[in-house]
Amino acid sequence: MEDYSSKSRAQPGRKGAATKARLMQAARTMLKTCSPLDLTAISVSRAAGTAPPSFYVYFADVRALMLALADDAADSLIGVSKAFEQEWPPDALEDCAAAFVQDFIAVWRANADVLAYRNLVADRGDTEFDESRVRSSLPILSALTDRMLAAWPADTAPRRVELFAESVILYASMERLAATSGVDRPDQLRPDHYIAAFARMIANATRPRPPIVAQTA
Repeated sequence: MEDYSSKSRAQPGRKGAATKARLMQAARTMLKTCSPLDLTAISVSRAAGTAPPSFYVYFADVRALMLALADDAADSLIGVSKAFEQEWPPDALEDCAAAFVQDFIAVWRANADVLAYRNLVADRGDTEFDESRVRSSLPILSALTDRMLAAWPADTAPRRVELFAESVILYASMERLAATSGVDRPDQLRPDHYIAAFARMIANATRPRPPIVAQTA
């Protein structure tokens, strides 16, 4: 975890780390009922039960606090990539893929307020928030791409960049689903329908391809 206070400030000790953690947890709780734009150093400090000046011991401003929260959320998302470290038996590909999608959505939704803000600010050109977004997505994208590439015989495999592009599309779609999966839809499609669809797509993309047998004259 990075230190988001200025370089001239000392790294917090155990007591300081606890205070910093309280400030971050207070902000998370507040984000359940208010916009990130409504957070202030004073309101977060009061919610954390600390004196307002202590906020600036750990964070230069509210933006730095949100960046710290985004990086915490990134750490949680990175953990989802561990699903690809396990073997996915060919006869259980859809089940394994569905478990991965469900874990991804659960982690994303648990951090939805922070991640939605991170993506919005990153899309507006903030490089630090974009770096946080890349850091959280790249392990999943790389692991999924590797799994997809391994499904192809070496002599017929697409270029890795092509499969990486497919992974990006799947990832972006899962993010969108995670951000909206709690909203009722008039088309009678439920979140489990989308999860099953993603599971099928990932299973199809990672299912081993048979080698091409050369035709004899």
